[in-house]
Amino acid sequence: GTDTVAAMLCAKRYYGAGTASGYSVPASEHSTITSWGVEGECDAMKNMLEQYPSGLVACVSDSFDLFRACKDYWGTKLKDKIKGRVTNDKFGRLVVRPDSGDPATIVQQVLEILLEQFKEDVTETSTGHRLLPPYIRVIQGDGVDWESIPKILEKLDQAKIAADNVGFGSGGSLLQKLNRDTFKCAFKCAEIVVNGEARDVFKDPITDKGKASKKGRLTLQKAEDAKHFSKDDVYKPRAGEDGVPGGTGFLHYSPCGTYVTIASGKGDPEKDILELVYKDGEMVKEQTLEEIRKRADIPDGPFLTGK
Repeated sequence: GTDTVAAMLCAKRYYGAGTASGYSVPASEHSTITSWGVEGECDAMKNMLEQYPSGLVACVSDSFDLFRACKDYWGTKLKDKIKGRVTNDKFGRLVVRPDSGDPATIVQQVLEILLEQFKEDVTETSTGHRLLPPYIRVIQGDGVDWESIPKILEKLDQAKIAADNVGFGSGGSLLQKLNRDTFKCAFKCAEIVVNGEARDVFKDPITDKGKASKKGRLTLQKAEDAKHFSKDDVYKPRAGEDGVPGGTGFLHYSPCGTYVTIASGKGDPEKDILELVYKDGEMVKEQTLEEIRKRADIPDGPFLTGK
């Protein structure tokens, strides 16, 4: 499976490939799961299985607690639906996607759980390695490059887990690894409206606390605008695996202490420093490259001085 159109065009132009050298597969991303809320995560996963009852379907599983998702959701509550994807007249496969933590460690841990939960259908390869049944596999796309893949496979080999249990996906690591994680910049869904009711949306993987996202409608304000809030309102990350998903508090102060992002709709939109530029497919405010460069410049920087 692939969604990289440029790669398919390259394969067609330079390697004589057919109309399509790869195909997209149904796959969830974090906001399509987290928008159901912590308590609705299993229902979101069930919905993926029901919407795509045959063929491949991939589902990200680390939004809140990866190990709970693998054991209690995939391996227990949704087990019969997964097993039912393979019958005499159809073939279907769930592909479980972890997306945080140390790749080699996480892939082994996930596979150990799945091998145990589906042990009645696990087989052994000719080399003595354990292989999941055809209806379920794992894909690792986080932290994957030419160096990490051998480490993952070596760890699996040592645990007598077959390499055929896992597939790999790689994006930014195929380039120079200058990607969104270089400066920890990522756009996340923070709020959704369901039946007219606003709902906070966030992710908070237990396997990587650095990937926790902010909740609800956000405003960026000067710190002095938040003086009326108490110390208890300052954001505190989840305290361990059994802590509150998403943490507590809604005030996210900048390292310099000058600004604060106020989450969960607790801020004042009239004091929001950020300006609306794009909404619902429409450009609300046009900006020139020159204007952006001036705002981004620093004293004696390259743009205003013409250097």
